Amino acid sequence: MKILIITQHFPPEKGAVRRLFEFSRYFARQGHDVSVLTAIPNYPDGIVPEKYRGYFMYREEMDGVKVYRSYVLAAPNRFPGKRMVGFVVFLLTAVINSFRLKDDFDVIVASSPPVTTPVLGWLISKIKRKKLVIEIRDPQPECSEEFGALKPSLFTKTIKKIVHFVYRNADRVVGVSEGFTEFALNSGVPKERLTTIKSGVGGEFFDTGSNGIRTKFGWDEQFVILYAGTMGWAHSFEVVIEAARKLIDQPDIRFVFVGDGEKRAVLEDMVRDYGLKNVTFIGLQPLDSIPYFLQTSDILIESLKEVKADNPVTKGTYPAKLYEYMAAGRPIVFGGRETSEPVRELEKAGGALSFRANDTNRLCELILDVKTGKIDGDMLGEGYREYATRNHRREDWAERYLDFLKSI
Repeated sequence: MKILIITQHFPPEKGAVRRLFEFSRYFARQGHDVSVLTAIPNYPDGIVPEKYRGYFMYREEMDGVKVYRSYVLAAPNRFPGKRMVGFVVFLLTAVINSFRLKDDFDVIVASSPPVTTPVLGWLISKIKRKKLVIEIRDPQPECSEEFGALKPSLFTKTIKKIVHFVYRNADRVVGVSEGFTEFALNSGVPKERLTTIKSGVGGEFFDTGSNGIRTKFGWDEQFVILYAGTMGWAHSFEVVIEAARKLIDQPDIRFVFVGDGEKRAVLEDMVRDYGLKNVTFIGLQPLDSIPYFLQTSDILIESLKEVKADNPVTKGTYPAKLYEYMAAGRPIVFGGRETSEPVRELEKAGGALSFRANDTNRLCELILDVKTGKIDGDMLGEGYREYATRNHRREDWAERYLDFLKSI
C-alpha cells in the first residue's frame, strides 16, 4: 500500500510529531511505501536548521520513509500571528509541491492541527483522486477558543464551517482520544467512518535509567516534581508556581520545567517576582534525553486549564505526554476535572492523583503525601507502567492504524 501522510510538523522538530514519525516508520517496516509531505523544520523556536535553508522543496529519507519538506515562513512559537501566516504559506507551497509527487498513492492521511492541514489534505485528495483520512490530534479552532487563545468571532466561525465540511467529506476520520472522536461525531461525521487511534508510547520510555541527570543538575538530595513538554496556552501552571511558593519551607523539594512555550516567560516572571529558588527552567532538551528526565523525577506533573465540563473538546483533551509519564513508572499528579479523559484513564491505570487547576492546597497535599509515603508513589507508578505496557505501546496502536487504513 502507498500512503501519503500530510503534517506541518515532523522530526527533527520536537513535540507530538513523534506520533506520526513512529507510525510512518512502522508502516514502512511492514513493507508499505510511505511518504510524508511536511514543512521545512523550524518549530518551536522558528530556527531553520542549516541543511534545510534556502529550499522550496527538500527531499530526504528517514528510516525508510520518504520525506518531502515544503517551504514555510519560519516563526517561533511565541509569535502566534506569524505562525498563522506560516500555516497559510505551507498550505500554498505544499499544494504546488504536491504536483512533484509522482507516486500513485492509495490513501492520503492529513493530520490536524493546524486547521490548514485538513484543507490541504482535501485539496490534494481531490487533485490526485485518492481516499482521504483526517486525523484530529487537536480540534481547531475549537480548542483555541475553549482554552482562551482565540476569541470566538466571524473568522473562527468561518474556519469551523470549512474544517467541518472537510471532516464530513473525508472517507474516514481518526480521533486521538475518545473525546475527539465524539467531537467529530457531533460535527456531522457518520459513526461508521470514525475510529479512535491513540498515540501510545515508544519502547524507549519503558525501564530507562536516569543517566546521571540528578547529579548533573545537583538534584541528588532533592525531591523532584517535573514537567516535560510545551508550556502552552492550554496549560495551567500558575497553580504549580503557587504550590512552589507555598512549599518554600521544604528546601529539599524542587520543581523542574523541561521545555519551552508561550507561557514560559510568564511563569519565569512569577518565579522572579516571588523570589523563588526552588523552581528551575532548563529549556528545550534533545528528544532522546526526555526518558531520562522522566525517570529522574519523584513526581511527574501536568495541569490543564479548566473550561466547560461537558464539552467533548475539553473533556477529550489528552496530553500525549501522559503515555510517556505512565511508561516512566513514576507517580503522576494531574490538574483537571475528575470527569476528564486523562483522569479517567489514570483511574483505570491504578488511581488518579488529581486536583482542580486552581486548587493550590490540594496540589501541595498530594505532593507531601507522596513525599512522606502516605501515598505509595512507587507502587502507583509501577501500576501505571504495567497499564501502559498492556494498553498503550505505540507499535500496538500503529498496527491498529495500519489495519484501519487497509480496510478503507
